[in-house]
Amino acid sequence: MVFIRAKKVKGHSYAYLVRNVWDNKNGRVRQEIVKYLGRSSKVALEDIPKEFQKDPNVVTFIACHSSDAEKMEFTMKEEMLELLIRNDTNSLVDIFERYSQFFGLLKFYERLLAPVMYKVGELWKAGKLDVATEHVCSNAAHTLVKIINERVSRNPVANRKALKILICTPEGEYHSLGCMVIESFLRSKGYCVSNIAPSVPSDAIIAFAGKFNPDLIMISITLDENIGASKKLINKILESRISAPPILIGGIGIESIRIKNQNDKLKKVRFLKGIKLSGILPSIREVTKNGAKVSETIKK
Repeated sequence: MVFIRAKKVKGHSYAYLVRNVWDNKNGRVRQEIVKYLGRSSKVALEDIPKEFQKDPNVVTFIACHSSDAEKMEFTMKEEMLELLIRNDTNSLVDIFERYSQFFGLLKFYERLLAPVMYKVGELWKAGKLDVATEHVCSNAAHTLVKIINERVSRNPVANRKALKILICTPEGEYHSLGCMVIESFLRSKGYCVSNIAPSVPSDAIIAFAGKFNPDLIMISITLDENIGASKKLINKILESRISAPPILIGGIGIESIRIKNQNDKLKKVRFLKGIKLSGILPSIREVTKNGAKVSETIKK
């Protein structure tokens, strides 16, 4: 099996075709350069020796780094939609592995899974997808992210000093895919995460927080009808006997609400309107760097 490794030099990415060979002298596997390929964006299949042209690692690298990368992503999204409808989890995992190998977990979520799930919702609203099929797609996506989470958990990077984050949804909010995505992303970045979504009573969340002692609580709202329940949850957290940490509130359910100037009581609460997954880490660092010193609302 061969691989294409990219190396950045002065802002430009250069590619090398390499393969694993056994080093008898040192008693271990080492990588041997088969061929220098030049600029990553200009690598074509013709540049690869014929015996390696059909290798899946080679094909995926060329597709991801060529000027047709956007076309490749579009094709992958169309394929993912069909696989979700068919509940073909194995093939979905295969797409994840091929894409994330070069672009990583974050971009897989932002550029593939999220747009595809939005498409599922649009098709359902337009009556082009029945409820049962929409549920099949949702369940398949949950299974996929669960598999990804299990893989991330097998390779823990958290340490004893890692920030502890509690992820939850207010009672009545049963959408949990976003919470699972955030969980795996944060775990991959070294955070200690407890995800208790979906739909947990406020008292149960507070009781768990008292034991877990999180540095941050993240609340996800998908349906705007659950905004009222989230307000009650926030008030209960702030009025409870636990040492209330900063609170981040996100999800498409808060996009329609207007945020007024926050009073002292809500100085620990921050609303993440218009924030993508990639914007969560800066938000976490900001609200946790000075403990309770949180006053303004993030907007993008």
